[in-house]
Amino acid sequence: MPEVIMPKMGDAMEAGTLGTWLKSEGDEVEVGDVLAEIETDKTTMELTAEDAGILQEIIAGEGDNVPVGGAIAVIVGEGEEAPPRREAKQAEDGARGDGADETPAATVTEAEAPEKQEGKAPGDEEGGPSPAEGPADGRVRASPIVRRLAGEHNIDLSGIRGTGPAGRIVERDVRTALETDGGPVEERPADSATAGPAPTSAPGIELKPLSRMQRVVGERMQQSWQQVPHHYATVGVHVDDLLALRKLLNAGLEEDGIKLSINDFVMKACAVALRKFPKLNSLWTSEGIEWHATVDLAMAVALEDGLITPVIKDVANKTLSGISIAAKELASRAREGKLEPHEFQGGTFTVSNMGMYGVESFTAIVNPPSVAIVAVSSLIRRPGFDAEDNVVPQNTMKLTIGSDHRVVNGTENALYLAEVKRLLQRPTLLTV
Repeated sequence: MPEVIMPKMGDAMEAGTLGTWLKSEGDEVEVGDVLAEIETDKTTMELTAEDAGILQEIIAGEGDNVPVGGAIAVIVGEGEEAPPRREAKQAEDGARGDGADETPAATVTEAEAPEKQEGKAPGDEEGGPSPAEGPADGRVRASPIVRRLAGEHNIDLSGIRGTGPAGRIVERDVRTALETDGGPVEERPADSATAGPAPTSAPGIELKPLSRMQRVVGERMQQSWQQVPHHYATVGVHVDDLLALRKLLNAGLEEDGIKLSINDFVMKACAVALRKFPKLNSLWTSEGIEWHATVDLAMAVALEDGLITPVIKDVANKTLSGISIAAKELASRAREGKLEPHEFQGGTFTVSNMGMYGVESFTAIVNPPSVAIVAVSSLIRRPGFDAEDNVVPQNTMKLTIGSDHRVVNGTENALYLAEVKRLLQRPTLLTV
């Protein structure tokens, strides 16, 4: 009788959220069938069956946040006897450090799950229980995580309509109750990244709850800004020769459907320059600074609900066309929410480009645990001087490096940018 558990979909993943169940209880399941969609902070993944049989019980409902390794369903194989149904018992012990005082979820106290609501027996009304009453058997179905959240805010689960399978109460149901009649806003759960004043409730406003991605991105950016001492330096780069080379190369690559972008040259130059400055291609860890020989470059991609950084592997040893192909494919799949966890984790250096928005200069926040990020601004055509001091038009762009000052000092920042500038102003060096 195999249990379906929450898989670990990335090194940093500690829990996942059940998005949508694509199978129902009682459905026949074959190995490889897609059972449900799992949402992490960055992407949505398909959960496939590793065993064949009947989906006997769905333990975790849609919207439930389940620790890695926690049971989310039960599949009964041919010849196996179906076990008695049970409430969800997520793997909270690991998160809390022990499970000595954990009460089994199937043991429902009178306070948690009264057999019936006061003054009304289940099923009094035609068509079965009312939405607030939950399942017809009078029991409140909710995972330990949901029960704990409700307990922290003195929310009576028996009065909440469960929107999960079989009337199960999921996390979003409790949060909805908090927003509607759960008491003062300041009593609601708030972390350091999302804490703020109470909504104004002014006429004409529209309050949009934070998505999971917005919360995680907010937490990580605030953590970086507060804990990493940032150092910034900026240079201007003349890119007329780069533009001419790009035009020439694109003419030859047109038949192959490849079109090099300016950012492809920038990423290549940043990666090649790291060969001389390997300290910037490192990670800050609890045991020391971890230097990496390979440049796995994370490129920032803006999404509607936040930011994601797909990683192009070994950029320094890729051709410009190889970088271009990888960048376009990863960016496209990122916007569609189809990236695999290994495709947006493990970056050793980051490039963030806002040039397409006409931004003349900006600074970017370091993406921990990496220690450096380069911000790429737009091309600006301005008057300049040639070798004979004649005034000529020049295309210039600004690059700003932000680094972890615990690892990289100001001189190293300046020297690194000078090398990136040299490569971009002599772009044929990037083709050999």
